[in-house]
Amino acid sequence: MMNYSLDAGAWNSVFAVPASVVDKYIKLADGNSLKLLLFLLRHGGESFTEEQLRESLGIKRDGELEDAAMFWFQRGVIRMDEGELIPTGESAQEVLPEVAAAEPEQKPSSVRRVTENNGAAIYTAGDIAQRIKTDGAVDFLFKEIQQLYGRPLKNPESRMALQITDYYGIPAEVAVMLYKFCFKIGKTTPSYIEAVAKDWVNENIRTVEEADAHLVKMEKRFSVEEKLRRAMDLKTKFSPTQLNFIKCWTEDWGFGEDMIILAHEITLDRTGSMSFSYTNKILENWKNSGIYTQDAAKRDAQEHKGKPAKQQETGGSSINMDEILEDLRKQYQ
Repeated sequence: MMNYSLDAGAWNSVFAVPASVVDKYIKLADGNSLKLLLFLLRHGGESFTEEQLRESLGIKRDGELEDAAMFWFQRGVIRMDEGELIPTGESAQEVLPEVAAAEPEQKPSSVRRVTENNGAAIYTAGDIAQRIKTDGAVDFLFKEIQQLYGRPLKNPESRMALQITDYYGIPAEVAVMLYKFCFKIGKTTPSYIEAVAKDWVNENIRTVEEADAHLVKMEKRFSVEEKLRRAMDLKTKFSPTQLNFIKCWTEDWGFGEDMIILAHEITLDRTGSMSFSYTNKILENWKNSGIYTQDAAKRDAQEHKGKPAKQQETGGSSINMDEILEDLRKQYQ
C-alpha cells in the first residue's frame, strides 16, 4: 500500500509571528531586536540566558543584546527573569495560548546584587527590567526619558537613568527636569547628563522647586556661553577655568551676555588678545561700581577719559566706547 504526504519543504516546520508585533513595531525595531524576537518565538516556552542568546544570535558587542531585549521588555512582549528572556504578554498569548494558560503566576524575582565600578553602579539588563517592573518612580522616569529620545533607550542610557536616581540620589521627578534641560540645549550623551547630575548634587538640588530655580541660572549661563563663543570665534569648548569665570560673572555677579561681551571687546582693545583674567578684572570693577548696563559703562569711560593712566581703574577706559558699542550692535543685528 502506498503512503501519501504533502511535500511542504520548509513549511513543514513553521511558527507564528503576532500581527500586532508587525503592525506596531516593524518600523521601530532594529535588526537585533527582530532577530531576538524571532528566535524566542521559534523556541516558544523555553527560556535562555544572555550567554546562550549571544551565541545563537551572533551578537558580540557589549550592550547590543541588552538594547534588543529592553526594546521588547518595555513593550510587554518578553519577560526578563534573572537574566533569562521569555516571550510574555499579549504576543505570547497569541502565539502560545496553551503555554500562557499553563504557566503559573510568578512572583517578581529579587533584584540581583548590583556591582560597583569606582563607586558607580553597574546594572544588568535584568536589574533594569526588574526596577521598571516594581518601582513606579523608575517606570515614570524611563517613560519620560524614552519620549525625549523618541526611541527605545540603549543600555548605557538606561544605566545612566538608574544611576542618577540610585547613586546620585536625585528623585525621579527632578531627574526628568534634568533630562529635559539637557535635551533643550542639545547635549544628550550619558557623559554630559552625568556631569550635570554631579553639578546638581554639588548644588544640593533635591526638590522640584530647587531644580526650577537652578534651571533658570543654568539656562542663562548656557546662553552666555554660546553667545560668548560666537563673539570670540571659538571652535572648541571653554576650559573648566573659563567656565568657572563665566559662572561667576552670570550667577554670582549677575552680568548679562551683553556686558560680558563688552568687557571682552575692551580686553581685546587693551591687550590685543583674549584674556579671561583681564576681562574678569573689568567686570569686577563694574560690579563694585554698580555698572550693569552698556550706557553706564559708556558714562564711566567718559568720566575716566583724560585722567592720568595711574588714576584709571581697570573698568575705566581711554578707548573709544562708541566704536565698541556700535560694533556690538552690528554683531547682534
